[in-house]
Amino acid sequence: MYGDMAKQAKTNALKNGAHAKAIANYAASQAAALKKTKKKVAARLNQLTNVIASNAQKQEKQMEILTGVIRSRAKAGKEDRALLREQTKSMGADINKRIVRAIQTGEARAKRIAEEANANLKSTQKAMLVEIAERVEKTADDLFAAVQGNHQTIADNYLSLKAYAIAGEGKLDAYIGKGKGKYLSSLGDVLSTISSLKSVPTQKAEGISAGAKKIPAIFSSKGVPVKRSVSKINGLVNEYSSITNMVRMRWPLGLGKYLLSKLMEAMLAKGVLQVDKIEDKEGNWVFINGHAVGLSNKMTDFENLAVGMKTYQKELAKLTAALTAKGVKYAKKAHKLPRKKPTYMKGAEWQGS
Repeated sequence: MYGDMAKQAKTNALKNGAHAKAIANYAASQAAALKKTKKKVAARLNQLTNVIASNAQKQEKQMEILTGVIRSRAKAGKEDRALLREQTKSMGADINKRIVRAIQTGEARAKRIAEEANANLKSTQKAMLVEIAERVEKTADDLFAAVQGNHQTIADNYLSLKAYAIAGEGKLDAYIGKGKGKYLSSLGDVLSTISSLKSVPTQKAEGISAGAKKIPAIFSSKGVPVKRSVSKINGLVNEYSSITNMVRMRWPLGLGKYLLSKLMEAMLAKGVLQVDKIEDKEGNWVFINGHAVGLSNKMTDFENLAVGMKTYQKELAKLTAALTAKGVKYAKKAHKLPRKKPTYMKGAEWQGS
């Protein structure tokens, strides 16, 4: 009996060791998968919030028409300033409402699928679905609190992408003209849209709070403190969000949607551009990194649209200078429409009849 029990104990120990290793490997793979999912959610949540914020100025003008209260603290009296605070608070609540609806819609769909698939689970396992929902909402609150903090990263990456798009506009137009634009999918659309708006100067803008010191969290009762300063960083983020939102409307499915979602994820990290050597070409070149946008290879089409480092740096310097007060003044002057003198039509003389 002792011998049999010792043998069984040894066998169990070996099996437990093998199981522990398998469990650890499985846990690691699931953690990696969850990390990828969290990146996707962060990109989409940032995009949704920033798109709403980029439309805030339009909403403010509509509220001026609706309420008659001008959103200018310099011109507003004491009572009007109180009304402005209420309007700002309501705009923050509106952002909260839209994001909550988007997340809860996704939760409801996923929960229904899970409940249908797990109809025969024990009650303890069913209770885990509630815990998962709570974890999703907690993660959403944490990611939402970081949205304003991500503005600097997005602005830097977008400014670099804008410089590349403008510097390579000629190459891209020729490439599309040859009927090869389809190979670039939504990424080509993003570059074309950016370069087509190169003449539009970046304007200062409010952040996601529309001027408030804090905005309500998505699910918890806590407020999220945010910067309410008006800056060019917010303006760059608004540009980027508006452009990617327009492109997404044109590419709602398939590869185009996938590439655009990967671009949005990369813009929250190191961006999508790469500086490297290219075969048969001298010097350093700037082009889109295929791996950064979710491709398994570097894709020769991106190298064909590469821009020389000096050309890229020159365009980037122009854009950076245009963000200063002097640059903005020059840009406005350059794009000022000429004033036409009024034309008067001489009518017939009144005969007194």
